[in-house]
Amino acid sequence: MYKKIMAIAALGLIIAAFSVPTSALAAEFRIGHHRSVMGAITVVAHKMGYFNETLGKGNYTIKQFAQGKLMRQAVLANALDVGGAADRAFYSAISKQANIKGIANANYWCKANRLLVEPNSPIKSVAGLKGKKLGIGKATGTYFTFKNFVLPKYGMTTKDYTVINMNNDTRISALKSKTVDMVGLNNPQAAIAIEMGIARSVETFCKYANNLWIIMGNGKTLKKKRAQYVQFLRGFIRGMKLHQTDRAKFAKVYRSHLQSKGAKMSMNVVRASVDDLDLRLLPSEKDYKWFDFMGGVLLKLRKAKRTVDLRKEGMDLSMVKEAIKAEGWIEPTN
Repeated sequence: MYKKIMAIAALGLIIAAFSVPTSALAAEFRIGHHRSVMGAITVVAHKMGYFNETLGKGNYTIKQFAQGKLMRQAVLANALDVGGAADRAFYSAISKQANIKGIANANYWCKANRLLVEPNSPIKSVAGLKGKKLGIGKATGTYFTFKNFVLPKYGMTTKDYTVINMNNDTRISALKSKTVDMVGLNNPQAAIAIEMGIARSVETFCKYANNLWIIMGNGKTLKKKRAQYVQFLRGFIRGMKLHQTDRAKFAKVYRSHLQSKGAKMSMNVVRASVDDLDLRLLPSEKDYKWFDFMGGVLLKLRKAKRTVDLRKEGMDLSMVKEAIKAEGWIEPTN
């Protein structure tokens, strides 16, 4: 009898050791953010404790990514619940019926992308790139936009220059060493180089593309963690409100984060970078028309399996609408 009791007790201990309460299983919400300024709202919301307020302290993890494409892959691999990606990467995934949903429009990033040259370079516009070298990430939304929407405006094709594939960290040094003649770079890295006097901005992408940064939800967890998605979006909105009402404080918090990652920059650089953020959560008809146009280009390039009407599929805005109502957020009109 004693042995039987001990055996039952031992079994109970084993079950307890390998059992996790349902609440604990649902607790961890996995957030990804971009290391460039497109991820600033998420970072500031985290640093200000907004996600602690909405999701609960200790109930989420946050991870930085160098590219939206990598974040998209992490969401698809079920390593993240939520992340961000540029319009191209998001649309391409939806066209292939990937198990993700766009749950909000985080910001517009055309101002954050800059084409840079050396301060004394004779290049005054993209036309000056003919016969020269461009340093950029070839698999990025930045290069996709440049190649398909900027170059045609100058009557140019990829045959008019040489592209050197490189990551963000090596582009400015390549520009200084004259390994390349122009680079494509995001803020705040671009703003740092400009302030240091080692680069000059030729232009941004705003005249050529309506670039969106989309918040993606993991299709495998959207239903069972729906309440947490709403709470994440509520914390995100609080970060947006700080950007809207106290830009100086927002910049200070974001700068502190960047410094913790080893970046050295003045407050002026950080302020210039966050000032470039154009924030809206709900895609407009203009945005959908941009997706329609871009989708046709992607299909011709065989980067999309089919055209998609994002008004009808690929987006679930119900959670962000709930968060907007709960937080009293009013979309900017400008």
